[in-house]
Amino acid sequence: MAAAHLVAMKQHSVAIIGAGVAGLTAARQLAATQRITLFDKSRGPGGRLANRRRAGYIFDFGAQFFTARDPRFVAEVASLRAAGVVEPWRCRFAEIEDGEVVARRMWGDEHAHFVALERMSALAAHWAEGLDIRYSTLITSLRQDSTCWLLESEEGEIFGPFDFVILALPAAQAAALLPDASPLWARASTAAMLGCYALMLGLNAPIDLSFDAALVRCGVLSWLSVSQSRPGHQGLPSLVALSSNVWAENHMEDPSDQVIQAMREELERFVNQPLQAVHVDLHRWRYANCPASQDITPALDASLRLAICGDWLHHGRVEAAYLTGYDIAFEVMAVFGAG
Repeated sequence: MAAAHLVAMKQHSVAIIGAGVAGLTAARQLAATQRITLFDKSRGPGGRLANRRRAGYIFDFGAQFFTARDPRFVAEVASLRAAGVVEPWRCRFAEIEDGEVVARRMWGDEHAHFVALERMSALAAHWAEGLDIRYSTLITSLRQDSTCWLLESEEGEIFGPFDFVILALPAAQAAALLPDASPLWARASTAAMLGCYALMLGLNAPIDLSFDAALVRCGVLSWLSVSQSRPGHQGLPSLVALSSNVWAENHMEDPSDQVIQAMREELERFVNQPLQAVHVDLHRWRYANCPASQDITPALDASLRLAICGDWLHHGRVEAAYLTGYDIAFEVMAVFGAG
């Protein structure tokens, strides 16, 4: 009995590549019983829970909000609210078609739309607390060493060995690391993802558009929000506009100044006034969304001890990313239990 107990309690080393929502969630679920190391090419956690500070302006330029429907994520959001990390965004919401407001409603506690206080990246920072994360580390290859995995970075540094590797990356980036022999490679290499542009405008004075956030249906834009309407926002007056995925895909290689001009002209048409911007910034999200709900199997290769997770496996939302990370952690634990 003692020997069986020791086997059951054995810790395994797990590498998670990608410290976005899915990777952080998987790490948090596994960290109580396994040795977890995360790797991310960025200087901080969060992926599309992204925030940028420039000249007194603060922009949430990735995920604009999130909702919670699945009981597991509902429970997590309740914990986050109790910790003072997130709050509902009680905003004046509008829908715009062909430059005209066609619907209005208030966002409230019923079917709440949540944001992290002050900045969306604060949510990622909260989830990253206590985890072993190697930032500014781009993993460029995986190679097997007997029954374990070694990771090599862009700088030539070798990490490992690891008993299991979870790729919490966009589909194309996961496919670039996965071995062709794994069924996960076929899954990742055939998945479709769409891009998006985020236009950030720092204004010289507050602006009232009669709404705080809007879903936009046109050829160029898909979203517009007034930053100071967000709970806890502390920056100077600013706007964030997101392009539509289809338009972004058709203009993904265009020069930045052309993208800015096209998005800004469409934005000014909607607000029916010139925007006095003293700061202009643009970010290209190459892998922002998936075009439809995708087949989530397979997500784990037990024979090679590899797994994938991320919102692209289901739908491009924060909740979807959380749930794929949550689920894959328990699948990995089941492999360890079987082994």
